[in-house]
Amino acid sequence: MPFSRKHPAMEARHVDLDDEAWIESTIFGLHNLVSSGSLNNPTIDTHVIRMDESRIRLAANVFANSHDGIMITDPLGVVVDVNRAYSKITGFPPDELIGRQSNLLTSDHHPVEFRDSLRESLQTKGFWRGEVSNLRKNGKLCTEFMSVSAVYDSIGEVTHFVAIYTDISALKESQRQLEHLAYHDALTGLPNRVLLVDRIQHGLAQATRRKGLVAVCFLDLDDFKPINDLYGHNNGDLVLIEVAQRLKQAVREGDTVARIGGDEFAVLLTDLEGPQDAKTVILRMLDSVARPYSVDSATAVISASIGYTLIPGDDGDPDNLLRHADQAMYVAKEEGRNRIHLFDIEHDQRTRSKRENVSRIKKACQDNEFRLFYQPKVDMRRGKVVGMEALIRWQHPELGLLSPADFLLPLGDHPLLVDIGNWAIREALGQMAKWQAEGHQLPVSVNISGGHLLDPDFVSSLANQLAAFPQLNPRDLQLEILETAALEDVAHVSKVIKKCTELGVQFALDDFGTGYSSLLYLKRLPARTLKIDQSFVRDLLDTPEGADAIVCIQALASAFKRKIVAEGVEFIEQGIVLLRLNCDVVQGYAIARPMPADEVQNWVETYRPDPAWAASLKLPWRRSDFPLLAAEVEQRRWIKIVATAVKREDSELLLSRIRSLQKSSFGHWYYGIAKDRYGSMPEFKKIPDLHMNVYRISAEIGACLSRGEHTQASALLAEQNACSRVLLEGLVTLRKAIVTHTQKPVLPPPSPSFL
Repeated sequence: MPFSRKHPAMEARHVDLDDEAWIESTIFGLHNLVSSGSLNNPTIDTHVIRMDESRIRLAANVFANSHDGIMITDPLGVVVDVNRAYSKITGFPPDELIGRQSNLLTSDHHPVEFRDSLRESLQTKGFWRGEVSNLRKNGKLCTEFMSVSAVYDSIGEVTHFVAIYTDISALKESQRQLEHLAYHDALTGLPNRVLLVDRIQHGLAQATRRKGLVAVCFLDLDDFKPINDLYGHNNGDLVLIEVAQRLKQAVREGDTVARIGGDEFAVLLTDLEGPQDAKTVILRMLDSVARPYSVDSATAVISASIGYTLIPGDDGDPDNLLRHADQAMYVAKEEGRNRIHLFDIEHDQRTRSKRENVSRIKKACQDNEFRLFYQPKVDMRRGKVVGMEALIRWQHPELGLLSPADFLLPLGDHPLLVDIGNWAIREALGQMAKWQAEGHQLPVSVNISGGHLLDPDFVSSLANQLAAFPQLNPRDLQLEILETAALEDVAHVSKVIKKCTELGVQFALDDFGTGYSSLLYLKRLPARTLKIDQSFVRDLLDTPEGADAIVCIQALASAFKRKIVAEGVEFIEQGIVLLRLNCDVVQGYAIARPMPADEVQNWVETYRPDPAWAASLKLPWRRSDFPLLAAEVEQRRWIKIVATAVKREDSELLLSRIRSLQKSSFGHWYYGIAKDRYGSMPEFKKIPDLHMNVYRISAEIGACLSRGEHTQASALLAEQNACSRVLLEGLVTLRKAIVTHTQKPVLPPPSPSFL
């Protein structure tokens, strides 16, 4: 029996106590110990208390078989007894403990303050409980929940101390593992995002105190997916584990390598001396990842793209810093992969704006918010409509109708352009079929991006779309691609265009003249139409070189058997000059603005070409007389400028453009070649007074606007428009008189000698 009569604190104080009475009193005290966690005074009137034999056995079993370790000491801390559980927990047998000084705390894990607190609690309260760490006999650490109680006699003197130990080592280990899993990656053992964010916070605080530099890095493996595809996910996991080890070896002590998920890692670099210090460590990480890997008896090579941001220099919470590093990583990938990139705030703003635009445009595709508007192309010489160009518009629910410049240009070469291009082709084909069913066979051209044309599925997708409209002639569909896009990969573009022409589809090079095409490139690109960039048309009447550029393009087109179309024709006079240069097919605001599909049929049926075009074909013209047409265009532009200034109540818009008659473009023409050539004609002598009158009224309008007299300015505008009409009529009269006095018909100018 483990109980001993040497336990005076648990023994009744009566000489006539037999064994039964002694055990009664002992069990009573032990019962209080086990059930309440402390020992009360166990002194019992044994003349009153009698226990039966079964309760005696129960008392013995409680001490002997308790899973908790129990140690009893005298007031001086000498061990008087321990149970089997105590020996099992600690590894010390009873004979190595009984009679010796006890030690409640056998490890150095507890500071002096902790020990002093325990001792004070026992002395003042007679009780203490809490978690402790003790050493087993084999030297291993054991975590226990310990409850210590003082035992008092009838007069309140401490007779013994009883300590109960519960071994919670397994529980603490499970808790530690759960905590580890909560803060670490299960595969690599690296810190996870939660722990990394905590360490970034501490790193930022430390950097602020020490005025140091911190780097937050984001790493993504390049082309890791093929590793899983070729060798399986188990081998892929082994590679990730190896990457984790290499990164840990590449950084310095005190840095943190974390796994974010998949093939993404993040690294915190602290105590950096400067930006170059950070770059050195990051490049070391890049090199370590790029070394070959042994995978399933084979050798695999992968690389990484790393983005990073430096603090100070960047700001925000840890999540923002990680996001910035992530964005910089994507830039590294876009720049060719296997490289590093430092986060840039301005680039971040552009990237964020682009992503928001892409997201909104993608939603517009899903919500069917895009529309196709159609702008006519006409043959001025024949006076016929020869086709339509489909131009995309966005019917934005809040901003109204948006042009492509507002939403397509910011996309750059984003893959979303492929979806938009396919939609435009499909929509145009559907509209062509509808028009054809209504009796109008109208060829339509559709703009596509260079990235769309080079998409591997472009030709097959186009074939499927054509097959969906068997009633249409594929030759009526023309695809327009920017000249600059075509020149990026001439060989590939040429192959694609050739395959598409085999389907019957025609091609045009848009904005021709802006891409520095060589004659060889032009010969290799099988596009049948060249669309003259509108900048050449705009300069046609403004500079002597304007017409020369058109002549050169016309000569190239003729030499390579290409058709030409001039776009951006805004004034009838531009059309007259283009006709004289044998550029017959045009489009632009002078003919019609882009219109919805349901307006096209009526427009085509009611279209009549401007009479001036047909008339100009019957009259002889000289190249030297083209500046007169430019004078007419300048006056039409001036009318628009004045009207805009009055509408906006903007005096600066008008006053900044008012010049003296001599210094204006018109004055330069009038007092230069015009006066020398037409000075003797009476029609010419009327022009300066008419022009001066227009500019005088324009100056008065500007003055009224600057004084805030908007009503007076509007009244003067009507007067100015009337004077402008008289001036334009005078210029037209002069033009007709010049043609009438011309005796010799003038042919189009010869081609440049190098052609």
